[in-house]
Amino acid sequence: MLAPVPPLPPLVCTIQTVESRWSGQPIPGIRQLEQQQFRVDRGENPGIQPKTVIDSRLTSLVERFSSSGVEQMEGDRMTYHWSYEASLGALKFNDSGVSSRPAQESHVAVSGDLVINPQKGFELSQQSRLTQSAGTQTLSSLFETAHGSCREQR
Repeated sequence: MLAPVPPLPPLVCTIQTVESRWSGQPIPGIRQLEQQQFRVDRGENPGIQPKTVIDSRLTSLVERFSSSGVEQMEGDRMTYHWSYEASLGALKFNDSGVSSRPAQESHVAVSGDLVINPQKGFELSQQSRLTQSAGTQTLSSLFETAHGSCREQR
């Protein structure tokens, strides 16, 4: 008779380095990623908390969230993909400081990918796109890549 295999302990992952690239008008103070943590549950019901991986002021505004779920590959490699939208309400932006546009409904669309390697290091990439006028006009976009490590939670 085989003994039951104990469940794998969750991983707690910490972001250590971040690179950010803006296209269009940068938005100051959007978030601080360094030292943020997320948790990866492994085993029969794998999952990630928070489901958006990165916790920010947008997290409470998430609409139309979707994810691939945590996919466990051969060699203890794990992947996760997520996307969501968030309505930011009516925002007003300046055009190069010359004239001011009227306030319009603004939305942000976010998509991201996470890969955790067998050595418990990870790479995360996320793109955020801020739009107005029913999503037809991109005001700004942010592409972030982050690296870090995970440790087993005891």
